[in-house]
Amino acid sequence: MIELQPVEARSAIRGMFPQSGHTWRRAFAVLDGSSRGRCITDDPETPTWSAVQEFSDDSVVYLAGSLDHTTVTNVIEHLRRNRIVTLALADNDPRLDLIPDTATDERVDIDFEDRDPSIDIERLTSPPPDLRLARIDHDLVPRCMWSPWMTMSLDSALDHGLGYCLLDGDEVVAEAFAGPLVDGAMEMATITTDAYQRRGLAAIVCAKTILECERLGYTTWWNTSLANVASAGLARKLGYRVEQHYRAFVWEPSETTKTSPTA
Repeated sequence: MIELQPVEARSAIRGMFPQSGHTWRRAFAVLDGSSRGRCITDDPETPTWSAVQEFSDDSVVYLAGSLDHTTVTNVIEHLRRNRIVTLALADNDPRLDLIPDTATDERVDIDFEDRDPSIDIERLTSPPPDLRLARIDHDLVPRCMWSPWMTMSLDSALDHGLGYCLLDGDEVVAEAFAGPLVDGAMEMATITTDAYQRRGLAAIVCAKTILECERLGYTTWWNTSLANVASAGLARKLGYRVEQHYRAFVWEPSETTKTSPTA
């Protein structure tokens, strides 16, 4: 098992990963160097299998190549030494039979793969009179709540995506960000501070961000958990459709690294 810097991954490794499946663009964002993550394989030059892990809150793992139960188990155990591991597969994916029964949690995730352009979201972009809508720039990035989103760092976030926020004075109270760009599409993310929730602010910043992406010729997509009813409802309100469900298995970091984290 060999760990590589993702940008060192050869074309043989990159070519193993399909452009489909649960949040698949995140794997390519890691390999492109626009998102944080890592890559492991059995052979950098002539791999028979490879795995990519992205470093979001879920740290989703993507597997490719000739896999068996032992390899999948060893990959999961290796990656969970440092952080949480999530592996999500469709119900008809044959790799489900290879997953070890040691997962600490299981849920259902939804990917919304495109947005219906006939859904008018321009009407959602007007901010309330007590708040100011602003494009996230280099001055605002450090003040945002959920940064650097899916991108490599605060310094490079705006090189790989864009977003809008709502401000109460100088405080960012709601934000949306799209990125990084993979194959012409960007993933949406949004968060609202606790004191400002239930006011529809996420819809405002998301709608503005989506429209700017579409103006620039990009598409957007959305990922959430089935249990996150508010997030899925907002996605549908914004016009997202083609819902694909996935079984997501979660492994918490191993006990040794919980007490002495390395990442």
